[in-house]
Amino acid sequence: MIMNILPYSSVHFDDCQKILRSNIPDYIDPCEESKFVNYLSTANIIYFILVDSERLIACGGYGFNNKTQACTLSWGVVHNEFHNKGYGTQLLTYRLKHIKKRYGDIDVELDTSQKTYQFYEKFNFKVKKITYDFYGEGLDRYDMRLSN
Repeated sequence: MIMNILPYSSVHFDDCQKILRSNIPDYIDPCEESKFVNYLSTANIIYFILVDSERLIACGGYGFNNKTQACTLSWGVVHNEFHNKGYGTQLLTYRLKHIKKRYGDIDVELDTSQKTYQFYEKFNFKVKKITYDFYGEGLDRYDMRLSN
């Protein structure tokens, strides 16, 4: 299967929203959907889609955080039908390479839940803080950082 990672555009909005919805409520609290919609509606976001020849499988981006002087990964989501098949790894690796090319050796941060933080640990992200029930009841926030 040929996978391509391409820049996001508004024509991908509905498919990205379907990907997010496929992860509600197991990985994403329903209240997060409006935040995702607002994010995708923001001008000048750095966001990508991972597609095969037939459909959009994953999406994710990043931005520069002036406060922490680090890049922050944003809304990395794989359709639930395609979990544990390497697509999240492909998209994360692409985003990290994109960050390195654009910013050099800069720290990268993210927040995720207790259900996915171990995925990021495989790439040397370290948990810096845990906030219980942050995203919703039973979905804790794990703030993580990759130091470069």
